[in-house]
Amino acid sequence: MRIRHIVTGSAIVVGSVVLASPALADPIGAKNAFVFDATCGTRTVQIVANSANGGGQGAQDQTTAEFTPGLVVGTNEVLHPTVFDLTFTFTPADGSPPQSFTDTSSRKNQTGDVTCQIDASQTDDQGNTFSIVGSVTGWIS
Repeated sequence: MRIRHIVTGSAIVVGSVVLASPALADPIGAKNAFVFDATCGTRTVQIVANSANGGGQGAQDQTTAEFTPGLVVGTNEVLHPTVFDLTFTFTPADGSPPQSFTDTSSRKNQTGDVTCQIDASQTDDQGNTFSIVGSVTGWIS
């Protein structure tokens, strides 16, 4: 009888670990994740954005996840964007001229009580630099 309880208890623990493992995944280490600091109201937070792993075709293509929430690192909070005023710049490592575009998209039913200011850049393994400057309005839950 005691062995059956030990086996049952072990199965429950192992099952819990297996089911919980996706929740423990490291979003910062995800492919194509963009990690940046943002000043949202009175606090500065680090946010991880991983919008569809770059699988879209651009801002006009409906396969992009433009309004994908961003994870606030170190918390269980999520930034839900509703309005963008951002400039994205790609600077190639080969010395070619930088390419920029501005996104001023907004959801039909804009909601949000916080505006986050962003000024961040990230360089990939080939030396290309991606930067983002501007603001995002939304809410944090």
